[in-house]
Amino acid sequence: MSAFFSRKRKHLQSTDPEKRVVRIILFSALGAVMLMILIASITFVLTVKSKELTMVPDTMGMELENAMLKLQDKALYARIQLRYSDSMKDRGVVLGQNPRPGTLVKAGARVLLKVSKGVAIEKLDNYVGMDITEVENHLKTLTTSYGQLLTVKKPYDYINSVKPAGTILEQKPLPGSEIAADTSLDFIISKGPVGQLTPVRDLENVSWNRALDLVILDGYPFSFTIVKKKRGEFAGAVVNQSPTAGSEVPSDTVRQLFITTPADIPKDQVFGVLQKEIPQYPVPVPITVTAVLPAGDKKIIADFKYTGGLISIPYLEPDSTALVIAINGEDKIREIVRVPASE
Repeated sequence: MSAFFSRKRKHLQSTDPEKRVVRIILFSALGAVMLMILIASITFVLTVKSKELTMVPDTMGMELENAMLKLQDKALYARIQLRYSDSMKDRGVVLGQNPRPGTLVKAGARVLLKVSKGVAIEKLDNYVGMDITEVENHLKTLTTSYGQLLTVKKPYDYINSVKPAGTILEQKPLPGSEIAADTSLDFIISKGPVGQLTPVRDLENVSWNRALDLVILDGYPFSFTIVKKKRGEFAGAVVNQSPTAGSEVPSDTVRQLFITTPADIPKDQVFGVLQKEIPQYPVPVPITVTAVLPAGDKKIIADFKYTGGLISIPYLEPDSTALVIAINGEDKIREIVRVPASE
């Protein structure tokens, strides 16, 4: 290289001074350009090599928004791929990723997130013959962070029918219809038969807790009232009822049961009747009465369907027990039972 520049220098010295100046300028400019290219190349290589490696985080099962934030914390970016899944609850959730969790990649790399867009629903189900409460609970499961898949038009249309109260008789759109995310369902629901007579079960001398089980099993409206025990009557049992046993009455007639207090109630126990007014509903709705014991244990006292109004449920529970009334799965009323001060 030195020999090359030596020859060039001698050549320049032997040439005309003006040409020599021009050539010097040209060679200087060419050298500057080559130097800049060399510096840029070295800088690029060093920059690429200097990118830090980062570990791909586990985003499986996460909501898309949270998964993207987790990638950003690692200086990574998301590439989204939508796919159907077997459950509507998966909608918007990451089902898979590439590269896999724990892989080392360069900062700034893209991670493929396979995200569920829910169940591929194309046709409307047939809800005719089903109980409206069950259908409502089912439709609630189709609600996600992306919105409600199906909506129900309210208030419902009710007509008398031989079908049990609350049974769906007709629906619009018809079963099998194509649906979209904003499909609205219109139901016609049975109010039950008109004037149907039902027999009254004989419950006299039956223990109060067994009587509660039987009236719930029958499915007709009922009420309990505690009365003072008379001579010859059993303690803790039904001593009178209205309507009388064996008679036939409309199905919506309340079976009134009069019970006496059980004998030998422990001092830390409370016997009584939980009486509460609940809203009126056009069809029977699920009612659950749960006892939450002082230690935190729970047990169901009564589980039945009712159209609303006054409910009365007998109980024998420890002092400070909480009685909770849930209507259609939601806790609405809570009452703490106490041993009377006179005891």
